Amino acid sequence: MSKIELRLSDVEPPLPEPKRTIYRDIVNLPSTVKLGLTIRYFNHDDVDLYFQITGSGTGYTFGTVNLGLLASGADAYQNLDEFASRAKPSASDLPDGEMEENITLILKAYTDSGYSNLKWTYERIVTVHWINSTDAAFTVDELDNFDDGTVQGWAAVMEQNNDIGFPTIAVATDYVLSTQYSCKMTQQYTKDYTLSDLVAQVRSRLYKSFSTPNKTKVFAIIDVRISGTFSAGTYEVYQKDLKIQKNSDVLVFLGRGYDTVLNDYVPKNKWMRIVVPLPANTTIELRIIQEVLYRSYYTGLQTFNAWLWLDDFKLLSK
Repeated sequence: MSKIELRLSDVEPPLPEPKRTIYRDIVNLPSTVKLGLTIRYFNHDDVDLYFQITGSGTGYTFGTVNLGLLASGADAYQNLDEFASRAKPSASDLPDGEMEENITLILKAYTDSGYSNLKWTYERIVTVHWINSTDAAFTVDELDNFDDGTVQGWAAVMEQNNDIGFPTIAVATDYVLSTQYSCKMTQQYTKDYTLSDLVAQVRSRLYKSFSTPNKTKVFAIIDVRISGTFSAGTYEVYQKDLKIQKNSDVLVFLGRGYDTVLNDYVPKNKWMRIVVPLPANTTIELRIIQEVLYRSYYTGLQTFNAWLWLDDFKLLSK
């Protein structure tokens, strides 16, 4: 086993890491596109090490992120927002609506906090699979843009710590990708806080069932935005993780597992596009799960909210 390791799945060492593919759709992206992902890195050495992540790939520009000290035998998650960028592929770059390329993620471990004494390097190749969802090769089997004023079959359910009647789901006009509506899930939690209990873990699920077509390839394109109430030094909501699931199977995990550290682990207040492959000719429940930490700085009754918006959801096949 290598002394350090980088993974993009929930498969635990020493089992081999499966091949990882990041799926992306070029439609309506800006001319320069950014790549973000969540990594999990391991220190199998017998000493504490300082970790750093960068990457390489034809046409890409990568940042370099110092991940800090990781204890011997420990592992950690890190979401890398806007970690890399490249010019958006053109439709002509995607014959028959698809194209694949490889990038290399480069994990380094140093013995010093100045990142000057390199001890280990670990590289992982990741495939980036581009699609053009407007290409004639694809059939749009489902388009949920909510512009008929309904939530189009989506529903919401509490997984942990919501007030009675929450989460709610409704069409909204405050943040949309296509005029005039998006779908908005609202989490709410009210608690009479004491000095010894000033945080709460809150988690909800937005979901819908689909019967996928009997085609060679099926994709779901999910555009989401997350946020929460925030008043610095009074009450705050921190975004811990965002999961896309097929039934109970995790397809995409962003952030890190719930903890009480007062940090956001998932980008908020911006639209994010997530593309996932789905099995053909079956019925599945697609789940979007938002988990947050509510933090109050004062005792007494406090009410918090967190939100998730969904718009222009597509189910494609080919």
